Amino acid sequence: MPSDRARTLRLPPADLSDSKIRRTQQGPRLWYRVHQSRFEAIHFSLRDLHRFSHPDCAHSYLYLGCDTATCLFERFGDEMYDGGLAVAFSLWQTHSVSAIHVPAILLCDLTNAKTLSALRVDLSALMHNDLKIPQLWGLAIQQHPANFQAIKFKSRFNGKMCLALFNRDNLAKRLKDSAIVSLLNSGDAADWLHKHKVSFY
Repeated sequence: MPSDRARTLRLPPADLSDSKIRRTQQGPRLWYRVHQSRFEAIHFSLRDLHRFSHPDCAHSYLYLGCDTATCLFERFGDEMYDGGLAVAFSLWQTHSVSAIHVPAILLCDLTNAKTLSALRVDLSALMHNDLKIPQLWGLAIQQHPANFQAIKFKSRFNGKMCLALFNRDNLAKRLKDSAIVSLLNSGDAADWLHKHKVSFY
């Protein structure tokens, strides 16, 4: 029988630093990033419109996706759906897609049920529309004594893997970017537009 009780909004508990949170090893692999062409592919930042980027974080973030399509959803998904499956050509033409080689890292895996249980959080908080909520979790994870180097999470658009790297442990200097291609010249980007029937305005 349905309950009229509102669901609990789960914020980081005050004693989270005392909890043992597993550090998951992610082996070296290629990830991808869609970014403004005027910026280098490896560009860490703390922007309040990003999911885990709390302004008090000690380390800035670099957000990556497992493939070009996931990165395109993360960058243009809201505009695409809000605009009736259309994005601004003026915005599209100023972006590129890059491949970034990430070395082996130790991360907080928010795609793992045991990790979520140890954190005492559910996906409704991590995917909350009010970004102040997941950003509190980003801050708490950065501050945890496990010294995570990244957060692994799923895209809210297609459920595929994403990575939020922390600029700690000299990580920025150990990343290597390659295959920087304008979206206008990217076959993967053209395939994404065709598959999801996205037009320009």
